[in-house]
Amino acid sequence: MTAVVFIHGTGVREPGFSALAGRFAAGVSALRGGLRVVPYYWGGAHGAALAAGGASLPPATGTGRGPLAPGPGDDDTADWAVLYADPYAELALAAAGSGPAEELSPGSVPPDLRVRARLADLLAEGDGPAAELGPGLARAVADLAAHPLPAPPATSLAPARPLYT
Repeated sequence: MTAVVFIHGTGVREPGFSALAGRFAAGVSALRGGLRVVPYYWGGAHGAALAAGGASLPPATGTGRGPLAPGPGDDDTADWAVLYADPYAELALAAAGSGPAEELSPGSVPPDLRVRARLADLLAEGDGPAAELGPGLARAVADLAAHPLPAPPATSLAPARPLYT
């Protein structure tokens, strides 16, 4: 008996994986009988988990998080279209809601310097961390590091900390 190994994509988790594997097995079996489908679920053990309850994802249908939130009956296609057109849209929204800049105490490190230091570390790695996606990571990181938008959201998410402790 011929075995067909079914390996899911990066966005698939349970309970969706079992349903997808079942649909795949039914579809393959309809094309050719005598096949044994072997599902391989790697997402639970090796996949990433959503931090902050998935706050970086566009909102689910019927919920709202601001101007990009879908209306009743809409899907999140419009949100993704905004992000494809302007990858900095979420940063702009966060910056708009961050309030006025506060004066830092002497010896404090502005929060955006920590963000920019992390971007510099990533830039030093070039395209390597995302090589399988093709070139462009280094350019995108350089563009973001030079952009003025990371400062207000970084400040609103993490207060300044003393340079020396």
